[in-house]
Amino acid sequence: MGPVSQRRRRAAIPVMLLCAALSGCSSPPRPAASDRAIALYREGRAPAGAPALHRAGPGGAASAAPLAMTVEDAVAWARDHSAELAAQNARAEAAAAQVDAEDHLENPELRITNIELQRIREREPRVSTALRFPVTRPGEVDANVAEARVDEAKALADAREIEIALEADVRLLFDEVLLFDAEIEAADAVAEARRSLATWMKGQLAAARTTAVDEAMTELTAVDAEQDGVDLRAQRSAALAALLSRMGLDPAVPVRLLGAPKSAWPPPELPTEEQAVELALKRRPEIELAAAQGDAADAALHAERAARWPWLSFVEVGYDFRRENELGLGWTFGLGVELPLFDTHRPAVAAADAARKAEQRSLGAAVELVTREVRTSLAEAQATRALVTELRRRMTPAAERAGVEAQRAIEGRNVDVGRALEVDERRVRLELRLLRFVRRYWTAVGELRHAVGGRLPAEAGDHRRKTESRRDAPQ
Repeated sequence: MGPVSQRRRRAAIPVMLLCAALSGCSSPPRPAASDRAIALYREGRAPAGAPALHRAGPGGAASAAPLAMTVEDAVAWARDHSAELAAQNARAEAAAAQVDAEDHLENPELRITNIELQRIREREPRVSTALRFPVTRPGEVDANVAEARVDEAKALADAREIEIALEADVRLLFDEVLLFDAEIEAADAVAEARRSLATWMKGQLAAARTTAVDEAMTELTAVDAEQDGVDLRAQRSAALAALLSRMGLDPAVPVRLLGAPKSAWPPPELPTEEQAVELALKRRPEIELAAAQGDAADAALHAERAARWPWLSFVEVGYDFRRENELGLGWTFGLGVELPLFDTHRPAVAAADAARKAEQRSLGAAVELVTREVRTSLAEAQATRALVTELRRRMTPAAERAGVEAQRAIEGRNVDVGRALEVDERRVRLELRLLRFVRRYWTAVGELRHAVGGRLPAEAGDHRRKTESRRDAPQ
């Protein structure tokens, strides 16, 4: 290989290294957004992510065991598996990292000047070096940090709002499923009472003691009652599917909900207005956000007031290297002072002061808004609770007496058997109607939970006293 070829080869080596470096720094091609979204969807539907326990069935085949959970378990699962909440928490962590990034002083600057080729050629080099330190005005760093804290508070507020809505939805859907259990039981009792009446009417028709029209009407009401049960079971299945979907589970996953019957009365006590409002002010994200914005406005006002006075813009310490300087006597010092002559920052101070007053009022507005929401939700829950209590006070003794008298007439097989069956059917239908008002109460409680930002004080230890409901299998 000749000298020319060797030179060309040596010249090509840096080019090859540069190309390799550039190729390593370039980002690889990314798949389309739709492809990535489909991959995440398929990953979420993978059998490995299902929480259902598996056990060996007959013949050694694996069968899914129902997943038992309380309402607290459901809320915790929903929090841990919510992609929306996880994304917003990641944004909050990024905003928190930015707060630390803003809390710093500017780096010093190394300056090298007076490098003259003529002096180097004459062997009398002269180099001036200096280290320049920027001087931050009082309050400037604090203002930057406070502004970053506002962004963090916004991200945390969004995450907290998602968490509050998620918890309120899960608790309300959990309550709805348990309420449907009670309503289905009552509807089945109504259907059974009407079937008993229809059977008795068939006997009366056979004995020529009634008309075919009356017997047909009784049969029709029995069929209508059975349809009510079918409709309630469909609504329960939809509520259960919505609950599992809100938790991020496949609606086909078999579960067993553990909870006290929602038809039991009286329910846990509601908090007082003072307790509910103070609890909401501790939990609701609007308060933290308004407070952070007020702190940022205070820091900005302090920084603008400090800018009205002369201040050091930099401090410089250097050394001048030259032959004629005596050893150790080439030190140089310098500084700069900003003089607010043309811009006195008076309008900026006035604007910052107005912004601070506005943010102070925004905190009061947030307190007023939260208080109003809590009062409205609490008043609705209290009114519905009083209504259900009054209805139960008036209806329960009459229903119990009607049940006793109807059973006595049925067992005695006297002439009032048909009338007794009608009385018993009306009694159980009255209980089903009462459950509709109980549902209104728990819906109002769900709105109150959302207003206070979580579970109520009386529900704090309620999950430890739960009793097991029947299995939530697909119906």
